[in-house]
Amino acid sequence: MAKDYTIENIYEPGYDSFMPSEDSPYLGKQGMIPARQLGLTTDPRVANQIAALSQSLNQGISIMEIGTLSPQIFEQIPKQHFAEMRRKAKLAGAELTLHAPIQGTDPSGFGQQGWDESNRLLVERQLKDMIDKASIIDEKGNMPITIHGSNAAGSNFKYINDENGERKKVTDMLVAVDRETGQLRPIKEDTKFYPDFGVRKEKYSPEKQLEIANKTMWEDQIEKIEFQKVNFDNIISKIPKEAQIMAIKSGEDEEYFRQLGPNEKNLVLKTNSARAYLDDIHRSLNGTFSKAYELGTDGQKKELEIMSNEFARDLYGVDPEKVKSGKLTEEEKARMSYVYHDFQNQANAMQVFAEKLKKVNPQILEGIESFSINKASDTFSNVAMHAYEVKGDKAPSLSIENLYQDIGFSQGEDLKNLVEASRKKFADKLVKEKGVSNGEAEKIASKLIGVTFDVGHMNMSKKFGYTDKDLVEEAKKVSKYVNKVHLTDNFGFNDSHLPPGMGNVPFQALLEALGEEGAKAIKINEVGGWFEHFKTSPFPQILEAYGSPIYSAAMGPYWSQAGGFQQSYMEGYGQMLPSTNYQLFGAGFSQLPQSLGGQQSQGRESGGRMGGGGF
Repeated sequence: MAKDYTIENIYEPGYDSFMPSEDSPYLGKQGMIPARQLGLTTDPRVANQIAALSQSLNQGISIMEIGTLSPQIFEQIPKQHFAEMRRKAKLAGAELTLHAPIQGTDPSGFGQQGWDESNRLLVERQLKDMIDKASIIDEKGNMPITIHGSNAAGSNFKYINDENGERKKVTDMLVAVDRETGQLRPIKEDTKFYPDFGVRKEKYSPEKQLEIANKTMWEDQIEKIEFQKVNFDNIISKIPKEAQIMAIKSGEDEEYFRQLGPNEKNLVLKTNSARAYLDDIHRSLNGTFSKAYELGTDGQKKELEIMSNEFARDLYGVDPEKVKSGKLTEEEKARMSYVYHDFQNQANAMQVFAEKLKKVNPQILEGIESFSINKASDTFSNVAMHAYEVKGDKAPSLSIENLYQDIGFSQGEDLKNLVEASRKKFADKLVKEKGVSNGEAEKIASKLIGVTFDVGHMNMSKKFGYTDKDLVEEAKKVSKYVNKVHLTDNFGFNDSHLPPGMGNVPFQALLEALGEEGAKAIKINEVGGWFEHFKTSPFPQILEAYGSPIYSAAMGPYWSQAGGFQQSYMEGYGQMLPSTNYQLFGAGFSQLPQSLGGQQSQGRESGGRMGGGGF
């Protein structure tokens, strides 16, 4: 045997035996999350949630999230199963929570063909049904139901260094909604070149391009009306005033028209053609005004009301309030008839009105985040009201989940705004419909509408240049709303759903950023990727990753040290040594051979002390 042949620490005695190795998923902090706070999801692909729940409860898991990916599968679960799952969990001393189906369910109302109010109402009804079923399994009250804040496309954001070298967050791609058609329109940064004293280069951010697109779309509509006015002017300028009077009389009396000569009839027909243009202009103006009023802000609507009265005065020559009240004098009636039948005066009044409308510029295109906040908050406030009517302030709580970039509500600020808008609408309903005081309504709203913070979804922003520090800042924006946390790992590019410690999610930093609310919140490990591909439960690795205490006293030893007890696959020398080695040197005196005072047989037939061979 060579002299330098040695085996060091083959039995790994002492403290080092219980230190996690480099291969361990250990996240670096003992006792990060106690085992009693760690939950898992059931298999979201099956309707047999009772069986999926039983398998997890048999592992000693004390918190389980029930749910399926598709609404169709979820509806295959008999309502009696929810009562049975409640009983199973109660027998096992476990706590249940729920995840709403995600496929084809966008709370704002977006579907394959864009936005439609009927889509929003359908999702609202589905979520109300979810509340009814959640109430069956909700043992303690205020059980959080995770609901995706969006399943539609969302804007993307990135970090860059500006011209001064300072790092800042900008929009990478803005998704806009055409509020007339409900269609989505992606807008990215663009560079344009102009022939101004050479070639001039100018960059346009997505926000600036949205502003330009809105202005252009609105001005195009007004310019079509102005083009119709030009056609009218070309025709009416060649027709004498007398012909217009004849056209008016001909419209009132067919016999009068038959008595006219050929040239006079020709002039009347030309006048009628001009009048048709005038009618088209008026219809276009009415449609454009309606659109402006529908899409306008409250301030723009007030401005449009003033413009409407001015237009009526120009068009009819009298005070519109007197027309509505029926208090016109005979003189005013005569003036009204004269002015109204003056075609050129009508055309001029319409042109002035069109010019005023051009300045209003309502936002036909709107960023999807602000649009979705308005629509989704209707859904969540209505569902929360249904929950309150079912079980009062002990009703299941809506827990709106952040999504990853490319989907709406990936950013902390947008999710915060959605929750606050939903709470306000719900609180207003409680005050108005239930007679609840403002203060009490706000308390109830804060209990029944919160946030599921998904650390894995947040981590996927890394592909847009986010750092761990940036992710922490996003988490802080929603920290006080959190009532559930989804724990899952990935590498920043895909929603891999790995167990913790197997990707690059900054778990400790994000959990600390959530503060006190995050510490109290239910914590669910979403590890569907492991279940699907490796066909085993990752719960041992989860306990190890968080350094969870083995005993309920929340003191050491910890599951991250378990490798030192059993020489597991990821720890030390594993099972490379024969089992007899552990019987001989890792046990009490009873396992020693008889020659050393133990009880192990020692004959030639029993083999040697180490390898099983004879002496």
